[in-house]
Amino acid sequence: MTGRTGSRGEGLYLYAIIETAGLSDDWAAAGSDGVHIVQHGRFAALVRHTDEGPPAGHDREELAARLMAHQNMIERAMAIAPVLPVKFGTVAPDGQSVVRSLKAGSPAFATAFQSMDGMVQFEVLATWDLETVFAEIATEPAIREVKERLNGMANGLAHEESVHLGSLVKTSLERRRTRLGKNLLASMRTVSADLVANPLMDDKMVLNLALLVRADRADVLDDCIETLDAAHGGQLASRRVGPLPPHSFATVEIVFLDTASICRARGVLGVDADADAKAALTAYRRLAKSVHPDLAGNRAGSERIRTLIEAYETLSAFAKADGPVAVSVRRQEPAYGAGMV
Repeated sequence: MTGRTGSRGEGLYLYAIIETAGLSDDWAAAGSDGVHIVQHGRFAALVRHTDEGPPAGHDREELAARLMAHQNMIERAMAIAPVLPVKFGTVAPDGQSVVRSLKAGSPAFATAFQSMDGMVQFEVLATWDLETVFAEIATEPAIREVKERLNGMANGLAHEESVHLGSLVKTSLERRRTRLGKNLLASMRTVSADLVANPLMDDKMVLNLALLVRADRADVLDDCIETLDAAHGGQLASRRVGPLPPHSFATVEIVFLDTASICRARGVLGVDADADAKAALTAYRRLAKSVHPDLAGNRAGSERIRTLIEAYETLSAFAKADGPVAVSVRRQEPAYGAGMV
């Protein structure tokens, strides 16, 4: 089944890349609202027509709804065949641009499908009992000593000691969480082919991981999670989500380049037509120093920085691309420092 080209005023929203070998009519039922495929050679893109603007043009609630719809569609496609998810918000100007991206990305897609063969992503979130943790921290000698001093101080003299106490508690909490997190990570590594650490959203979180696991070893992951929870006497609670498409390990990023956007980017950075990626980066850094929002202290500074970043990314992609489209398959960077992962 080959996709249509976009009608005037419409683009094509991309969900995922699939392999064409063995494609069946099941793909017609993968989605709704005009979802179809655009095919070129070994690979095809799951797309739908759209007149929506880029994600940056929508409020948070609408953005969340669009992201959920994006993820749901990829998961529905994954139930039929392996997929490489495309970065949220990617819109091609027309069908020919999608075909160009399939052609340009073919080597990267082949490598990614090979490395992801038989793999799925799971997400594991571990939380701990903060009440119990703080009770244990309160028994530490250094903290008991400060609390005893505070009990004998007048309110006016206690502020500095209270700040010191808070710092000691925070340090102890982070030390305990890092130590526990490293131990959990060591166990998770034994049941996964790869993992990426996601941000910890609050003090209750100990671990927030994306794991790449063989689909036929999901039960081994579940056993590992149950064993870890049991080993901590009920103070640790873990849950896993999945299987999911490999968003954290093989997301397709596509930048569609056109003459107008390239010219605009050159104008923003003040570089000529011969400028390469290095020259664009130099110009970006020079201009960013004068308008950084931390220095400007206003919204205009933030918007100017965003404009400079977009211009640099456009020219950098154009310099690296072999034609009007740049395609890559990216692994998510970990949120933690090298000491954690």
